[in-house]
Formats: sequence, structure tokens, C-alpha cells
Amino acid sequence: MKALVKYSQEDGAAEIRDVPECQIQSPEEVKIKIQKTAICGTDIKVLHGRDQMFRPPVIMGHEFSGIVVETGKEVSRLTAGDQVVVEPTVKICGQCRYCRGGSYNLCSHRLIAGFSAPGSFTEYAVRNEKFVHKLPGGVDLAAGALGEPLAVSVHAALERSRILPGDVVVITGPGTTGLLITQIAAAAGGRVLMVGTAADADRLNIACQIGAEHTFAIQTQKPLLVNTVQELTSGYGADLVFECSGVETAANLCLELSSKQGQYIQVGIFAGKNVSINLDTLCYREISLVGTFSQKPSAWKKALELLHTGKIHLSPLLGPTLPLSDWKKGFALMEKRQAVKVLFDPIF
Repeated sequence: MKALVKYSQEDGAAEIRDVPECQIQSPEEVKIKIQKTAICGTDIKVLHGRDQMFRPPVIMGHEFSGIVVETGKEVSRLTAGDQVVVEPTVKICGQCRYCRGGSYNLCSHRLIAGFSAPGSFTEYAVRNEKFVHKLPGGVDLAAGALGEPLAVSVHAALERSRILPGDVVVITGPGTTGLLITQIAAAAGGRVLMVGTAADADRLNIACQIGAEHTFAIQTQKPLLVNTVQELTSGYGADLVFECSGVETAANLCLELSSKQGQYIQVGIFAGKNVSINLDTLCYREISLVGTFSQKPSAWKKALELLHTGKIHLSPLLGPTLPLSDWKKGFALMEKRQAVKVLFDPIF
């Protein structure tokens, strides 16, 4: 089968290659014909050699949906023909306290699709049944490919933080995760302010459509942003701030806008860059600084329920679907911010 392989850490060292078609190796596995697979912001970092978790050579990609075509002898939940969304987790140790406690996203031996195990920018995938979920009725395969970023966003917004009705929530970075957290926060009763740049005009418009009360382009509207936060909170500051861009200036802006005893949730990845922030601010204002990474079983359960009940809508985030052979065009669209989410069909 053909696959997009990142073959070294060198910037741009990726190409379509012929690789052996994957096969079921254990009775708990299923084989999936990939239907839709999406570009993540971390895939862009991988392409340019800026991701710390990446271990070349590997097939790129980790956000995807597909159809089950074969099942192992001990598979009980899935049958051939099922439409599914698949976790990026490929293998865990199952023995550490994180695995035993339901937080295998923190397992030190976890293998992740597109980073340390074969990913989804190809034609087929084989996974253990426990990492594969049936798509809820009414959710098509294109939207289903965004199940993983939704689970990431649920973990950040509903498990690593607490949003109460009426809370003022500032989100920096209107990418996929920022926009999904916008919807989740709005559904929880939060009053959402989304912050981006002038280049994010289209994404900021989407944020307005899916639950943000206000949006701001930081280059020209920072005074308005600060004043709006002050007005909405009677001068106290934002109850929660979600930093979703992985940019140092955004991190410092989030601290600036946070209330005393507010929650700061770091979602964006800085790709190994050293970041300078004033930690004294955390002390003097008793701000809770929270990290959040990937997703875990409880987040997947909540994410699928949100899709099933129609409280979250993924279609506004969907951009063009391209054949995988046009992968360079897809990455260029993402890097130029001409689409929130570009999908690939594994056709050549």
C-alpha cells in the first residue's frame, strides 16, 4: 500500500512510498480501511522536524475515520462494515499507575500513531479493538475524522478544568482545538472570547458562528480585548484562559487576562521552545496553572456522547478533502491558514 512517510528529522523529509500492507497480528485487533484522515497542527511540526515525540521513519497522521474490513477472533464490539473513529494510541504498557488509573495518555511506553507507530496517511490501519470506536449515528466519516481533536478538547475543557455557567473564558488560538473548546465552553454556559491574529480572520468568523461572544485580532484590538474582559468581569479578569496556540506572547497574554484564583490551561504545544513567563504572577494572584495532553478513555466517552446528542458540530471546521497524493497542497493550505482542517482521501 502507499503511505506518506516522514523518513528523517530533516525539515520536509517526507514522500509517498510503497510500504507493506498491514495485517492483523493478534486476536484483539481489527483492520480498518481508512476513509478520511485529517492534518493536525502537530503534523506540520513533524513535517518540519520540530516535534519532540516523533521517531523517524514513520507513516504520518493520527486523526482518522474508516470502515472495519476484518476482525480478529476475540473482537466482540466491532464487525466488518462498521464505521469507526480511531484513537492515536497504538500500544500502552497496561501496567503503570497511569494505565491502571485510566490515564494512559501519560504512559511512558505509549506508542502514538504518526509519531512512534504507523499513522493514518495511508490506505489501511490495524488497531487493538479497545482503541476503536463506532461513529454515532448521523456523524459522517468526514466529521468523524475530527473525533480525536474533539476528545483532546474535551479532556482539556471538561476534565483538566472546570467551566461553570457565566464564567468568562478567554481562548487564544482559533485552530481546531481552540474552536472545539469554544463550543464546549459555550455549551457549558461560559461566555467565550476568542483571540487570534489578523491572519485568522476566517477562523475568528467561525468562532462567532459556533459560540464565541467576542473575537479579537490581537495586533490591533488588544486594548479592546482588555477592556471587554474588564467589563464582563467587573474588573476581576477572566475566570479561565485556554492557551491553544503554543506561542509565547499568547501565554503571557493569558496570564495578564486571568483573574486572581483563575485557571490557566496550557493546551498548545511549544515544540521544545523555551518560553519566558513571570511565574511570580501565579503566586501573587493564586492562579492555577494546568497542563493538558492528548486524551484518555473518559474523554473519548464524553466526546462521542457530545456528538451523539448534537451538542458539538464539527462540519464548520471542515475544509477541502484532497487525495493523499496532493499532500503538499494540503499542508500548504493549513500553513497559510486557508482552512481550519484539511482532509485526505487515501487515493492516488
